[in-house]
Amino acid sequence: MFILEVISVNNVVTSKEAILQACRKMVSEEGLQAINMRGVARRCDVALGSLYNYFPSKEDLVTSTIESVWRDIFHTGSKCKTDMPFPDYVNWIFENVKKGAEQYPNFFTAHSISFASNAVSRARKTMEQYFSHMREGLLQVLKADQHVRQDAFSDTFTQPAFVDFVLRSLLSALAEEENCSVLSEMIRRSIY
Repeated sequence: MFILEVISVNNVVTSKEAILQACRKMVSEEGLQAINMRGVARRCDVALGSLYNYFPSKEDLVTSTIESVWRDIFHTGSKCKTDMPFPDYVNWIFENVKKGAEQYPNFFTAHSISFASNAVSRARKTMEQYFSHMREGLLQVLKADQHVRQDAFSDTFTQPAFVDFVLRSLLSALAEEENCSVLSEMIRRSIY
């Protein structure tokens, strides 16, 4: 009498988004360095070959994960009111991005992305798209703010240059896990 042992493999089709959701969870819990093909396949309970159908290489998986984390950080689901005073809008951005970033400890630091330096160009483009969107929103709100002094800006101190400074300062405060109260006060003193 022969005993036939059947080894089952999860045959459930897993979506690319489900895989990226598992990757985001891994990044949240263990950091970006935890992302590897075998670990992700194990986490998703799929065969390694199935994972390669979605991501042909580890580099592609890591890059897609970085992009997905950036999207998750910047897509807070909270609807922005662009009719608020500029410093309040800056605080709103700061608090919403901070909430998103808290899910991914140390993700804003250069170290967390630098180890995957071969994979960052595509992810960096995604990040820059979000920063560009933030920059456009900041400029729109600044131009619409009725409280800004008429003489606040000049040919050498322009609104776009000011917005770039504010955005860099905001991102620096996020990366260093500070608050943005000093930045808010500087904004108020500069333009009101």
